[in-house]
Amino acid sequence: MAILYLARQTRLGRDQAAIAVNHSILSSLRELHVVLAQRELLGYFYDGRECPPEDPRHREVTVMADTFADILCSRLHAHEKMPASESLEPWRAYCADMLRHSPVLRTRLNAAFWPHLDRLGGASGGPPGPPAP
Repeated sequence: MAILYLARQTRLGRDQAAIAVNHSILSSLRELHVVLAQRELLGYFYDGRECPPEDPRHREVTVMADTFADILCSRLHAHEKMPASESLEPWRAYCADMLRHSPVLRTRLNAAFWPHLDRLGGASGGPPGPPAP
């Protein structure tokens, strides 16, 4: 009986931790969206707008892209640690879609910094292929 209780408590703790991680990451994503909207930078992430190095907003956009990559990769990594999560595939699809629509994100991909996200976009930083298994 004690083993069943311990198993139930462990499962409950794992579920609560997963909820907390998801909430934290989604809160970060919402905050980033607000900042991007306020600074009129959404086009660099959702509309395929390029940001070459000579663009006066290049530094600002690349910092935001790095922040975006941190958030996306964090959730992918969290899902690896929570294999029973039902939102892994939708999140992978969202990340792949972001990479498809944001040349800035694709150029910032770096396997050393964002390995989970880099796997979706390919080592070349080109448009992503199908999600990794």
